[in-house]
Amino acid sequence: MLGHLRKWLSIRPDRAVETDPAAAGQARGSGPSTLDSPLAQAKLELGMLLRLQGITNSAVLRAMLDLVPREDFVAPSMLDRAYENITLPIGRGQTISQPYVVALMTQLLEPRGDKRILEIGTGCGYQAAILGHLFGQVYSIERHKDLAEAAIRRLGRLGVDNVSVQQGDGFLGLSVAAPFDGIILSAAPREVPVSLVNQLAEGGRLVMPLELENGDQYLMRFTNSKAGLFEERFTEVRFVPMLQGIPDKNTVQATVIDDDSLKMDSPKVDSSL
Repeated sequence: MLGHLRKWLSIRPDRAVETDPAAAGQARGSGPSTLDSPLAQAKLELGMLLRLQGITNSAVLRAMLDLVPREDFVAPSMLDRAYENITLPIGRGQTISQPYVVALMTQLLEPRGDKRILEIGTGCGYQAAILGHLFGQVYSIERHKDLAEAAIRRLGRLGVDNVSVQQGDGFLGLSVAAPFDGIILSAAPREVPVSLVNQLAEGGRLVMPLELENGDQYLMRFTNSKAGLFEERFTEVRFVPMLQGIPDKNTVQATVIDDDSLKMDSPKVDSSL
């Protein structure tokens, strides 16, 4: 049963290089970047916006703007929107978060190269790639096997070799690799998962969207200390709901982002940010 499957889908060195320039994602991210290109101009404008919105960590900005090409994580049909500050659909009812939210959540984890991070909700792998450039070891859990495998391929092509992706139930965390210096959620639960709090190291931070009873969602940071859990509330956000369990293997398989035939919903801006 997939519900009990704890199979690692780890990136391996022999999968890290894609020699075929026509490989999915490779051709889109390998071209020269000049200020004359629309994508480069959009990236420049995004950098200015992130700084204006309070993203001050230079390592986070470098990862977002120089090291990880967001265009490699969106469908070809949405390539021209890769650096807009909006969420974009990736299939399976999931989204790639808007750049500001990715940057803010990453900054709240306080990046350091020796830290170990757990991500819940791999999605297309974009957040995991950012984390991989900023932390020592990253573990990422995704409910959908096809999304997890597609993320692994992208991370491999980009040479991000310190991220391990596992199909599993995010509510359970990954106790075998705990404790973690940071845990980040890419989906919104309605209460703080106790199992994840228990997997934080002392001083560890849990950065997550939390859905309130009225349906509003806020970005939260919980810091684990000897005195208890210290809570901080930041901006209002909008994430997909965090769901328990692993989808049944007999459910209809949706095409993931590697296939440009994917039928996308209209992208929505997080207008509250």
